Formats: sequence, structure tokens, C-alpha cells
Amino acid sequence: MVFSMRGSVFPKACAWAFPAAGFAIALHFATQADPELRQMLDEKFGLELRASQVFVSYNFLLTFILSFRSTQAYARWWEGGTLLLQARGEWFNAY
Repeated sequence: MVFSMRGSVFPKACAWAFPAAGFAIALHFATQADPELRQMLDEKFGLELRASQVFVSYNFLLTFILSFRSTQAYARWWEGGTLLLQARGEWFNAY
């Protein structure tokens, strides 16, 4: 089976993503249906988020997370290669 659930991060990611998406959708429809609620939220938090602001913030966060994880993965790969060469050298010197 190509898409196996065992060992996958998909169930854990869904456990975080679906409640957050549900809350966002509910908040969107609640503010669209009740202009007073929208006004109260704008006054309480002091800003009105536009779709472009949310998009830019999301992309910044996604880029930061991906670059951090890529750097970490490359460092692990480089350390593994170094240890492999070190083990090879020790085997070569054993004779």
C-alpha cells in the first residue's frame, strides 16, 4: 500500500488542522452573519485583517518552518556522512 497510516504524521497533523479550520470557518460565517460581532472584534483587537495580510503571514511562517527543517535535515545528513567516512577509515586502519 502506497499511503500507509502507520508511521505517518498525517493523523497527528489532521488532529491539529481540522479543529483550527473548523474554528476559522465558524468565525468567518459568524462575522458575516452578524455585523455587530465583526465591529466588536475589530474594536477589541484593534485591527481588521485582510485576506492579503493573512496570506503573507501564513507564507512567512511556512517559509520559516520549511527552511529551519531543511537546515536541520542537511546538518543530520552531513553528520551521517562524516560518521560513515570515519567508520570506513577505522575499518581500513584495522588491517
